[in-house]
Amino acid sequence: MKNRFRIGELAKIFNISTDTLRHYDKIGLLTPEQDDQNQYRYYDITSMFKLSRILFIKNLDISLSEIEDYMNNKNADRLLNMLKKKDEELEFKIQQLQNLKNKINSKLELFEQSKTKLDSIYIQTIEDRHGVFIKTTGLEDETEIIEIFKNTGHYLKSSSWLVEGEVHTSLPKEDMEIGIFNQFRYFVEVNPLDLDIKDHIVCLPKKDYACMTVIGPYEDLVKHYRTLVDWINENGYLIDGDSIENNIVDNDYSESAEEFITELQIPVRKID
Repeated sequence: MKNRFRIGELAKIFNISTDTLRHYDKIGLLTPEQDDQNQYRYYDITSMFKLSRILFIKNLDISLSEIEDYMNNKNADRLLNMLKKKDEELEFKIQQLQNLKNKINSKLELFEQSKTKLDSIYIQTIEDRHGVFIKTTGLEDETEIIEIFKNTGHYLKSSSWLVEGEVHTSLPKEDMEIGIFNQFRYFVEVNPLDLDIKDHIVCLPKKDYACMTVIGPYEDLVKHYRTLVDWINENGYLIDGDSIENNIVDNDYSESAEEFITELQIPVRKID
């Protein structure tokens, strides 16, 4: 047996379980040889190299059935296509993870800012944001809102909103200018990676925003909006678009409304 591997020996070399090798044997992916004299089953050097290839492909998150199909009809062109496809998928995942990291860092930064900027008004430049507006005003009940979300489900999926994207509330520019602060709609931010979905996607261009970070229940937001709009009018600015409410801590993150943290963002431009 010096030139052969027992199942336990091969499993130890590749740091996998013997159950894994038995499963590969069962599905015909990697079948050991059998010694006719002593009935021992063993793996030769060829099997070891084949296993290394199988595990490499498996680590690319390719299913065993796909690996088996490839092994039964393997050639250089199929390998090249498989690797190119996987490279594209990994590049997309890397960008998604980077986007998620940016979201986490942004959240952490907002937490830190909320300690020093609470209730103060400041101007900050915010980069382009892409997304879709979902109207909620003028609807009779929650059923209609649910139906709208169902009809726009592809945007939510595309935005990866549960992991990467954000769902904000937004007030129309025209309402804020006349002092109406309770007719909001949703703005579902869409990952720029997914902009192959063009319908109804809007771009909130890079611009200056008058911002105010506040803590407390949603019911208090109306008075904070009034404070922020008054500041805009008194400091030589004009409202230059719809608002965005950035929910740093909301009722899905805390049971206490007194802990809710919201950053109000209103786009502005200086009066010429």
